[in-house]
Amino acid sequence: MQAAVLEHLTKILASKAFVKSDRLSRFLRFAVEQALAGREDQLKEYVIGVEVFDRSATYDPRIDPIVRVEARRLRAKLCRYYETDGRGDRLRIEFPTGAYVPRFHHGGEPPPVEAPAPSPDPATIVVLPFANLSSDPENEYFSDGLTEELIHALTKVERLRVVAASSVMQFKGKPYDIRQIGERLKVCSVLEGSVRKAGSRVRITVQLIHAADGRYLWTETYDREMQDLFAIQEEIARAIVAALRVQLVGGPSRPLVRPSGQNLEAYNLYLKGRQQYNLRTEEGMHRSIDFYRRAIDVDPEFARAYAGIALSMEALGTYGVIPPNEVKEKCRASAWRALQLDPTLAEAHLPLAAVCAVYEYNWEEAESHYRRALELNPGYAEARCFYACDFLAQLGRLDEAFAQIHKALEMDPLSLVTSYHYVTLLISRRDYDQAIEQCRRMLDLDPDYYKTYMGLGRAYTQKGMYGAAIETFQRARVLSGGLPYVTAVLAHAYALAGLRTEAEQLRRELVRISRWRYVQSTSLALIALGLGELDRAFELLEKAVADRESPVLWLAAYPTYDALRSDPRYQVLLRRIGLPQAGAAAGASAGISASPSAAAVN
Repeated sequence: MQAAVLEHLTKILASKAFVKSDRLSRFLRFAVEQALAGREDQLKEYVIGVEVFDRSATYDPRIDPIVRVEARRLRAKLCRYYETDGRGDRLRIEFPTGAYVPRFHHGGEPPPVEAPAPSPDPATIVVLPFANLSSDPENEYFSDGLTEELIHALTKVERLRVVAASSVMQFKGKPYDIRQIGERLKVCSVLEGSVRKAGSRVRITVQLIHAADGRYLWTETYDREMQDLFAIQEEIARAIVAALRVQLVGGPSRPLVRPSGQNLEAYNLYLKGRQQYNLRTEEGMHRSIDFYRRAIDVDPEFARAYAGIALSMEALGTYGVIPPNEVKEKCRASAWRALQLDPTLAEAHLPLAAVCAVYEYNWEEAESHYRRALELNPGYAEARCFYACDFLAQLGRLDEAFAQIHKALEMDPLSLVTSYHYVTLLISRRDYDQAIEQCRRMLDLDPDYYKTYMGLGRAYTQKGMYGAAIETFQRARVLSGGLPYVTAVLAHAYALAGLRTEAEQLRRELVRISRWRYVQSTSLALIALGLGELDRAFELLEKAVADRESPVLWLAAYPTYDALRSDPRYQVLLRRIGLPQAGAAAGASAGISASPSAAAVN
């Protein structure tokens, strides 16, 4: 076989397709010889760049995509060879997409050629995480921040679909193939680049690449003073718009980048805060607030820092670790201050929507804030996600909710947060099998995201698979760092499985914890519900409504509360919150069982 492959390789290299392509010939020969010698581990992007394309020992594949580009050319040239000179060859060499190890096919029919997928819309782009080339690894916050800033700027361009930041960050620090990214995210163009920050100067290198064939559409290097950063961002965004031939609505003078104040120290602190916010952990939210406050100390008129505080506070309220009254006041004050300073700031409207819905039951005003956020930035995937799951679904408007979540998933297809909200909607629709399937896809992206296990456990519980639910919730509890509401869903599953001793033990643990940290009444109500203590469950839910705990907004929509629907006290609670009163009828028409199950949503 080895001799036959080498003979076939010689024939290919002598063909018209390869004889004048020295670089691709070297690439093909190197790959085949390494594979035949059993050194497939050498067929990595870095090794190929050094050995085949004469890059130096400091070669960084994240910055120089030559191997990925040439691999796409090599695949295309091999295809042309087998369509022409090599049409009758029994032996074939092919390179699977995304790999540099060749495969050898001998005899029989050649591998079937799949029909090409439809080409993506030309007005589609993903901005990959910029590489941090600074000597200080802590400058990672700055390269991440630049990535997000460019994404945010491009979302303002109508008719340009931009992949959201949370999906983009899935590729951070990982090897990738431009073509695969284009196919996976259904985008036509890819922007990649690097940042080197040293003292008062910054060097930013960017390349805009056509995803299908690796062709460079535009490339530039900016070597400027740090105070020119916002001007650089504007130049990059406009160059992308020009290269993609997307028309700017509002005229060419409309700015895509709004300077976040004039103080670079404050801006750096803000970027550090946003980096912590993106961790989506309790500790990360607390740290983000600290960075935002420090930014405001430096620049008291920094609108986005105020909006950041409001968003982080709202998240901590959702996690159930800060009392609602504290969340309400700090959210409202920070968000309103942000809008006073910048009335066009879309992200300030999200926490205000939560304040109106959760803490005031003012659904009409809450919706006005969600809609305003989307008017200001139609590409704001997070706003669509929260509008779908934290408003529309709770009011029983599931068709609208799914329309919004599908748009969010289109913009942010790899986001674990958006996917988790989608799982929540599927469970609300009683589509448990699809929810489980979605959770399994999420585990492929990140096996350590605790909310994936929460969604999976809830779906298992609804299906009566209590053993699987308990095991899944135990994993969620560890990954979440022991958040009280995660402990509660585990206790609830124990109770439904008939393991009362274990459920009551966890309840005592939560009561003990409540002496020194906030524990939601809805968490304790959930355990009482699982144990069949309906009177106690109602007492706790009434307290939760009075305290304005966010999980009670799911009383009408979520199957957890199906066992309560026939009780008159349930309808009283719905009226106090302003939720639809057709819960029992809707449940019956959907074929919902009357057994208590799955945990309340946080």
